[in-house]
Amino acid sequence: MTTASSHREREDVAGRDGEPPKTVLGKVGLILGAFRDNDFSLSLTELTARTGVAKATVHRLCQELVAGELLEREGSNYRLGLQLYEIGLRAPRQRTLREAARPVIENLAQSLDNAITLSVPNASELLCIENVGGHRNRARASVGGRHMQLHSTAAGKLTLAMLPDQYPLPSIAPLMRRRTPRTLTAAQLPDELARIREQGYATEIEEYRPGYLAVAVPVRGTDHPYAGALAVTAPTTNSNIARMLVALTTASHTITSRLTVFEAYRAPL
Repeated sequence: MTTASSHREREDVAGRDGEPPKTVLGKVGLILGAFRDNDFSLSLTELTARTGVAKATVHRLCQELVAGELLEREGSNYRLGLQLYEIGLRAPRQRTLREAARPVIENLAQSLDNAITLSVPNASELLCIENVGGHRNRARASVGGRHMQLHSTAAGKLTLAMLPDQYPLPSIAPLMRRRTPRTLTAAQLPDELARIREQGYATEIEEYRPGYLAVAVPVRGTDHPYAGALAVTAPTTNSNIARMLVALTTASHTITSRLTVFEAYRAPL
């Protein structure tokens, strides 16, 4: 029997009518889009339930995706392949921003001795494209590539505040889940976003993870008033938010200046 939960999952991926697309490309998109942030791997049964595509078709397409290194086998399950991430990093806007920001972020992580992330708006989500750990947080360093929580992280709240048309609250509220007792509720979020817009930066204290806080400032592009969010995550104890804010703001201005030079250099003659 089809459960209400699996029915919602198919609607989330396939569309409002719940009908999967008829083209092969559309079905491949459903399979790749079925993976969520917390999914390390999915079984064939799970992929079938989430996409609404026939099990035999999902199996055949998964084999082809594995052959093309877009998926990888994990026992009897499937997981996203590194080839997907490498392709994503080739997107011009994202690649240029990463190249301009990388040395600045590395210096900032060393200076603040905490994890620094750079996240960019990506359709209705927020994508972390850089995550560099400081000396105390080497385990947190990575190449990014994960979606960020919108309502419970500093970067996410900053994005909601700066791009209200792209991230309308009525579509965000039903997805909000409290990660800690300090995570904001849907009723509290509008006032928080108004405060962020007024002050120009965002903070969160133990809203995403107990024992940690974060501060985020906007990064501006040459033709984008909001290109992304630069954020630091640090232990709540002994952290100086004012010092972090000054360092983040300086780094953000440096990234914007470097981005201007990079884009000018790559502009067609």
